[in-house]
Amino acid sequence: MIHETTINPGQGLGNSIKLGSPMFDIIKHLDKHKYRFRITFSEDKFYETPTLVTVVELGIRLTFNNHPDQYLDLIEVLNLDESADKKLLRLVYNGQSLNEFENEPEVTSLPLESTISKNSSSSTIMDSSPALSSTSSTNSTYQTLSSTGPTFKTIYNKIFGPTYPGKLNRVNKTYILSYPGISFKFTITDNSLLSLLDQEDDVHQILSKLLNWDNPHDVTCDSIALYKGNSWEDYKNNKRRPSTSSNELNKLAVNLNEGLVRIIKHDSEEVIKIGESTQQEVVNILGPPDEYFNKFDSRLLIHNHLTDEKESQDISHCKFHNYYKYGIDILYDLNNTKGNQNKMNTTVKKIIIHNGGIPEDLNFMKWNRCNWEIEREKEDDMPGFEINSTMYFDQLPDVFHQLNPVLLNRNESEFIDNDLDIIEMPDSVEPEEENPKVKTWGQSKLYGLNRCILEVINSNGCISTVTIY
Repeated sequence: MIHETTINPGQGLGNSIKLGSPMFDIIKHLDKHKYRFRITFSEDKFYETPTLVTVVELGIRLTFNNHPDQYLDLIEVLNLDESADKKLLRLVYNGQSLNEFENEPEVTSLPLESTISKNSSSSTIMDSSPALSSTSSTNSTYQTLSSTGPTFKTIYNKIFGPTYPGKLNRVNKTYILSYPGISFKFTITDNSLLSLLDQEDDVHQILSKLLNWDNPHDVTCDSIALYKGNSWEDYKNNKRRPSTSSNELNKLAVNLNEGLVRIIKHDSEEVIKIGESTQQEVVNILGPPDEYFNKFDSRLLIHNHLTDEKESQDISHCKFHNYYKYGIDILYDLNNTKGNQNKMNTTVKKIIIHNGGIPEDLNFMKWNRCNWEIEREKEDDMPGFEINSTMYFDQLPDVFHQLNPVLLNRNESEFIDNDLDIIEMPDSVEPEEENPKVKTWGQSKLYGLNRCILEVINSNGCISTVTIY
């Protein structure tokens, strides 16, 4: 089956895969339509290196920057000129098809044209995880078809028109031709043409020889890149590009001394105070939660910070509001709410801030990534400090390194809204030697320090969650 979608230079594919969109929105959309995808990331320098999401079935590679925000920066459509035993993607620009197929089966509209769903709560997959099923029946088979990418002459003379000379890579035998917001990489397959080009240094002469070569199929497009910028060189030199995210929350700024959390949006700023702000006030700021539930648990009493009085009850009665799209959970204290009292007047007890974009976190993409800044002024014997969501643990002040952490192994436990429930793991029928990386995957450490708890991923030192209480 061949799928079809429109290509929009400088904007994206269809109506759903848009440049500047957060990874959370894109992953939820792919997951909703059951596309199989692969995540590639840096284990050592996560924030400094982009994360790549490859949609295996469609040959699309999406590049997300990790610092300071996790937005879609580059879209690449790969392997346009080859045979494919998979779902095939036809690209259309201004009503004209950029690539063709032999022995075409039925053509359908790609779900990339639909609206992104932000409320999906399903999980995503990693490189080694079982693949999600395809958008068509799981029993369907795909005919091996030959995909033919557009030729150099077709792009330059018919579809996009003349532009400035591109860049020849003599080693890779490729030529990159750029237009505003889009670039085409052509593979040069004829050795005679390559010999002619090797004799030229003038970019205009190289362009002329490509346009006047007799066999247009000797210079065929292999891949297409979509980005924000006037050319490929302009894109590579522009490190900071604006976001088109619909997420109105920019970051949280926390003052631990006062228990204040500033909700900084793109056009306004609101304040939540631990122990004072009510559920009604929070809903007015953040809107209704994506999900909520009540929790009865005596273990929550360990985080009681607001009073020195001894609790008379043994059970802590709390309500969780999950804001997956913002990367925030709010915990309300219901212990002091009488039966006839308005539950909307219950106060905030804890705020959990998530960095849901870390692939080595087992809660990857369940929550969005929420950027934060935390400050504490010097008080008594406690030194002051300032930390933020793009710092690794080894970059934090010395006071954190002096703490004794608590080890959390998510492979053998389940964390339900930050309340630990131990789950017994079944014994293996046939024990096998386990890969050390798999064995430690998802393990983290908890560091508690004066009204905040940091969860740090063991493998890369990233801070996955912060609990403010």
